[in-house]
Amino acid sequence: MASTLRNGMRFAVYGVPMNLLARSLENTPQPITLPYLLAHGGQPGKAPTTDELLRSAKYTQQELPVRLARRVRQFYSLPFIIGTNPYIQEVARLYASSFQQLAEFSPVHTLEDNDRFAQKLRLLVEEHADLVPTLARGFMECKKYMDSVRISKFLDAALHSRIGIRIIAEQHLALSEAARKSRDGADVSSLSKSPTSVGIIDTQMSPVYVIRSSGEYVRALCEATYDMAPEIKFEGDLEARTVGIPVHLDYVMTELLKNSFRATTETFLTRHPGGSAEDMPPITVTLASAQGHITVRIRDEGGGIPPENMSQIFSYAFTSVQPQDTNESMAGDDSDVTGSALSSSMGTLAGLGYGLPLSRLYLGYFGESSLDIMSLYGYGCDTFVKLSKHIGESKVQI
Repeated sequence: MASTLRNGMRFAVYGVPMNLLARSLENTPQPITLPYLLAHGGQPGKAPTTDELLRSAKYTQQELPVRLARRVRQFYSLPFIIGTNPYIQEVARLYASSFQQLAEFSPVHTLEDNDRFAQKLRLLVEEHADLVPTLARGFMECKKYMDSVRISKFLDAALHSRIGIRIIAEQHLALSEAARKSRDGADVSSLSKSPTSVGIIDTQMSPVYVIRSSGEYVRALCEATYDMAPEIKFEGDLEARTVGIPVHLDYVMTELLKNSFRATTETFLTRHPGGSAEDMPPITVTLASAQGHITVRIRDEGGGIPPENMSQIFSYAFTSVQPQDTNESMAGDDSDVTGSALSSSMGTLAGLGYGLPLSRLYLGYFGESSLDIMSLYGYGCDTFVKLSKHIGESKVQI
């Protein structure tokens, strides 16, 4: 009874009508599959037809409220003292507000309806953009009230669900934008970032192209932080292709390369004070293509990971950056999330502690992709990313 009353009070605080939430909770989210999204997104590099776009809108309207309702319920199930944390409340209210706005949105029947729906959806996606740092700060403040296993279980579910929600929303937004440009008479070549893309999915994704882009950004970030950065070299099967979502691979590779660039630079500066960037060992990215998957290896000479830390590297909020590593010139907007972020004016190079666990979630969302790290302490790390060529469904139902 106390639990029911407490949950009822939270419903009132977050402003979600209980009957509206209950209706969505009666439904089960459907597995997200790349084949389904591809089949209902039209031809690669072309705008979707009106029927395809309206089917996408119907699917989006059906799925998002169900998934958001489950996230609202998940936050309401937290222990009371954690649920009252202002940062966690902020995230919970955001999910509740988004759920209500989408659940009450009129069904999309026409292109004009979809234009209004896409405008609403775009605003909600933007509002959720900085959710992870806010959630991280909330759980950092509450870690003494909840053990690490329960925190990890909660965050795995919340962040896995967030990936699915954003896939559905961003896929429909990409299709809607392509359709709008087509109606406005834009060139077919401008409808997509790639002639092989269907929405946010690239049917012939080039891993090396994505990794080069990630590497350029991280190298510039490293130079802005340390005034130097190692070179990045590529070898192996640079023509390998697979089906995937480039923005997901970009996130993963950016996080992994941040680790390698930082470790390589700091180890070099420690061992060779006053040394020049030309003498720094490079970071080597090797690609190998097999029948069922593509393997990417990132090799660095950044000193490796201490054996006592290996069991924690995929834990949320674990970071090897110490508070004394942060000075005023490096403090960025996210530095207060953990109190030890290593940043420059370009962004955060290290220290938030969510990069590796989130990367593993992204890679594991579809098929059999995976992330593994081998450390040779005192020398460096080999990080292995296996990209599955089998486009299956999301493996976890939440």
